[in-house]
Amino acid sequence: MTARVVKIDSIENYYVINIEDKNKQFRIVSKKSSTKPFKGTKLENGNSYFIKVKQLTDRQPPENENYTIPKPVNYLDIAACRNFENTEICTESGFELATAYNVVGLYVKPL
Repeated sequence: MTARVVKIDSIENYYVINIEDKNKQFRIVSKKSSTKPFKGTKLENGNSYFIKVKQLTDRQPPENENYTIPKPVNYLDIAACRNFENTEICTESGFELATAYNVVGLYVKPL
């Protein structure tokens, strides 16, 4: 997907990179690395990049008429968290957690 970087943050040994395209929003979790990948481009806020995403969370309730559990008023208010080597990182508003196959540290590699 081609997505725009909207925010770059860090939590302990990880970068958390919020990206969005016209349909989806993700918080990419990338382990901090001082190594620049060969032909890598440093991610910057406001710029768009091709990022191959592996989605880790999905808070969207199923669209099934047989779904009997009550749906929350706003499913985006429910946080989903994952542990990355004892570092807990959670979803944020409309951003689902993900990793990226072609992001190393703050660099995106061409595929």
